[in-house]
Amino acid sequence: MQSAFYKDGAAIALSAACVAHCVALPVIAISSPIFAVVAQAEWLHWMMALLAVLTSMSVVISSPSARVPVFLVPAGLGGLLITGALFAEHFGLVETLPTIIGGGLMASAHIYRIYK
Repeated sequence: MQSAFYKDGAAIALSAACVAHCVALPVIAISSPIFAVVAQAEWLHWMMALLAVLTSMSVVISSPSARVPVFLVPAGLGGLLITGALFAEHFGLVETLPTIIGGGLMASAHIYRIYK
């Protein structure tokens, strides 16, 4: 159970990092050109999304108590939104909103699991 707690915590932190990246980094980028470059780095988006989704999936794989709809639905939808945001720009859509909603859903599912 201890391991699941740390995995849930990591998934919460990574989901929050995705949200913070979308919300805070553009504001910080205004103040410094180097942050603007980092904010637009495609590899960073892919790495953050991959880490967030894989960490969340590891909870499902390693913990049978995570295989319930009350966790799987919001976490799965959050993962889909975060992943979908990676491709949003190719379809002329903004990636910020799906990432914020997806990160919020994923973090909420893990927070619920910890405190239920």
